[in-house]
Amino acid sequence: MIEIRRRGGYGQSVLILGTAQLGMAYGIANRTGAPDDDATARILTAARDLGITHLDTARAYGDSEERIGVSAPPELSIITKIAPGADVRDSVAASRAALRRTGPVTLLFHRAADALDGGWDDLRTVLASSAADRIGVSVQSPDELRRALDLPDLGYVQLPCNILDRRWLALDLDRPDLVVTVRSAYLQGLLIAGTAVTWPNLPDAERDAVVATLDRLTTELGRDSRADLCIAYLLSLPWVTSLVVGAETEDQLRDNADLVRRKPLTESERESVLAALPALPDDLLDPSRWNR
Repeated sequence: MIEIRRRGGYGQSVLILGTAQLGMAYGIANRTGAPDDDATARILTAARDLGITHLDTARAYGDSEERIGVSAPPELSIITKIAPGADVRDSVAASRAALRRTGPVTLLFHRAADALDGGWDDLRTVLASSAADRIGVSVQSPDELRRALDLPDLGYVQLPCNILDRRWLALDLDRPDLVVTVRSAYLQGLLIAGTAVTWPNLPDAERDAVVATLDRLTTELGRDSRADLCIAYLLSLPWVTSLVVGAETEDQLRDNADLVRRKPLTESERESVLAALPALPDDLLDPSRWNR
């Protein structure tokens, strides 16, 4: 089964199934689109059977919440996000109706600015009503995270990080009651696709050099693949609770479950990775900048 990590009284599996792919064609390397209803049901059932404890979704993920509401086994807990710019209570009510859940769910602001600019107290009210078991924010940048860490009752943070991204390493995130989940472990598929796709805001020659270094490290550290290396690196970070990884197919989900069962990198192996890889621009590391 998949390891469970705990922060305070809250536990979740080290692999969380991201469900943006269930509601829309998501990811720069996506070639199959969203799975159909039967495939969605198989993916969600397999997630439960593999020992995954939580699904990660959002109002903004197309019809992901609705498909979860129809097909997800009740044993799977839910993390969902307030629609950007929406009234908190209205968004929560719409999510709960779509998800067909009466018990508490974990609620995050999809856009950190909505929390930081005055919406946080509304979400704390939802927590006090027991409609949420934990509240938090999804952030895009270290600056957003620094501001969010002072929010009262903050119990959950989701952030984008991967083996190329050093922006978060200077922050103190190893707080005993704070769940930190990492999304974009494969940089929306770029790290798996390698040289087969164009990388936003990075010349092909630099992309090729990075991929070659990743492949060399994969061999030197005895990992099976670039994906194995990426997951082992992230799970070696002491402040990471879980990884949110989506799947377009059941086979992809099972492959990801296999990867998180393997040993993470040691501290010395992680340091060798950091020493070998170059610093890369934020315009590549932050997908929100890809269309600029």
